[in-house]
Amino acid sequence: LVIYSVAGLLVDAFVVTTIPTEISSSHVTLNAKVIRVCQSPGCRDDGAQSTLDALTAFASPGCQVMKGGCVSLCGSGPVVEILPDGEDVMTISSMKRKRVKGDALVSLLDELSDEETDISSFMRQRLIMGYEQSLEAKAAYEEAKDYQTAVQLYEEAIQSGRKPAMALDEARSLVDSKHESTKGVYWLVDSFRNSCRARLALKDIDGARRDAFAATVFSQNTDADAHMCLAEVCQASKDTLGELQATKAAIEQYQRLEDEYSKPLPGKDAVARAEAAKIKNNASTVKRELGFRIMKLENELKASS
Repeated sequence: LVIYSVAGLLVDAFVVTTIPTEISSSHVTLNAKVIRVCQSPGCRDDGAQSTLDALTAFASPGCQVMKGGCVSLCGSGPVVEILPDGEDVMTISSMKRKRVKGDALVSLLDELSDEETDISSFMRQRLIMGYEQSLEAKAAYEEAKDYQTAVQLYEEAIQSGRKPAMALDEARSLVDSKHESTKGVYWLVDSFRNSCRARLALKDIDGARRDAFAATVFSQNTDADAHMCLAEVCQASKDTLGELQATKAAIEQYQRLEDEYSKPLPGKDAVARAEAAKIKNNASTVKRELGFRIMKLENELKASS
């Protein structure tokens, strides 16, 4: 348990702990794979984004999941291309799979799993169950606006999937030193954020605060919107200093995004460059808007002192 203090308020939050695994840190998988999910308009209409998100959450250690370009299998999406890591995609015949969603997606995960590095089948089942519950919760939150149901479903999703997700993330880190530690647990961060805002709609300030802190912890403080959730909680509880601190933390992350996506992208296709420009421009716009909010909050604090 970690105790946080915001403007004199003490609250508890989830802590990211290392999940014990039986995987040796010296083990290097011989079956490293790159999994590319086609993001052409046709495949996106067939649910490619959902497939990309699920593979990112579930993929075995040693499997790198990324967006891919069209592989000329239109009408059979979502299409997934699998090739050995480190190989030149122009010189190797990759394996392509059609309609990778639902049972086909689970079958692909089983096929790519390596018993020496992967989490147990029981843990994977718990992970999939938690992830699917989070999708139900998201529908209740975003579409039905049924905030009470959303909160309940998010609690169940987090309870089911949190430990398996962290265990898988730890296993990935042992196999791949370049693994982005927050990428595979992004669905958990998203769950905590949405649960926070659903609780705010229900006037559950303390519960919202716990979820907001959990979102920042699981994102390792790198998710700007997690900090904005905390700022919204502070605003609802009339904690001006806490809102100011959280908003500044969000701006730091938007600045990081702007810097990261301002870098040249040699060898990337037009779609990747357009997406980078979109992220950069959005970060710049939000950062500017939050700058005005910070000025207002600083003036309020000066007036009250």
